[in-house]
Amino acid sequence: MADPVFERYKEALKQGHVAVFKGRPKEALAHYQEAAKLAGHRPLPFLSMGSVLSQMGRHQEAIAAYDEALRRAPDERQALSGKASALLAAGKRTEAAELLQRVAELEAEESRAKAEAVATAQAAAWSGGPERLLMAAEDAQRSGHARAAIDSYVAAAAGYQQLHHLDAALDACQRALGVALGAPSVHLQMARIYFQRGWHDRAAERMLLLDRLLETEDDAVTRDGLRELARLNQVSEPRLARLAGSPSARP
Repeated sequence: MADPVFERYKEALKQGHVAVFKGRPKEALAHYQEAAKLAGHRPLPFLSMGSVLSQMGRHQEAIAAYDEALRRAPDERQALSGKASALLAAGKRTEAAELLQRVAELEAEESRAKAEAVATAQAAAWSGGPERLLMAAEDAQRSGHARAAIDSYVAAAAGYQQLHHLDAALDACQRALGVALGAPSVHLQMARIYFQRGWHDRAAERMLLLDRLLETEDDAVTRDGLRELARLNQVSEPRLARLAGSPSARP
C-alpha cells in the first residue's frame, strides 16, 4: 500500500514543477514549501525553492534554501551550482568562486570514478565477457556512478552483439536506458543492433531520434558514430543521407 504522506509529497512536487512550467513562480514556491513540510529530510524541495527564488530575484532567500538542501545532501552539485549563482547575483563573488571550485572537484572525482569503473569493465570483458560487464555496470549503478554504469551496459551490449546474442544485447541497452533514458551512446548502440537484426526502419527511426537528442546534449564521439553508421546504411535508408553528411560537432 502506498504511503499517503509520500504520495502527497510527490503531488506537491509535481504541481510545483507544473507551476514553474506555466510561469507561476509564487504558486510553484507554495507547492515546494508544502513538499518540504511533508518530507523535510529530502533536499529536492529546498533545491526547487532555491531555483524559483533565484528566478524571482530573491537571492538571499534562495541562498538560504540552497543551504537547507546542502544540509541534507552536502555534495549535491545542482544545489552547489545554484547557490553559487545566487551568491554571484548578490555580489558575493569570493564565496561563489569557492562553491564553483567544489563543484569542479566533485566533477573530477566522478570522472576518476568513471575511468576506474570503465577500466574494471574492460578488464572484465577480457576475462569474463559480456556477463562480467553487466556485473560491472550493476556495481557502478548501485554506487551511484551513472555514467560508468551506462558505459559498461553499452560495452556489454556490444559484446553480446559480437556473439550474435541480439536479445541479450538489446536487454543490456534497455537496462542502460533505465539509468538515463536520454543517454546518446545507448541509442546509437541500439541502432547498430537493429541493423544487424534487419530492422532497418526501426534503426533509422532510432538514429533520427538520436540526432534530435544530440541537439540538446551534444556528444562528439556519439555524433561521429552516428555519422559513420548513417554513411554505412544510407543506401538502404535514404533518410540517413543528411546524418551521414552532418559535422562531428555542432557550433
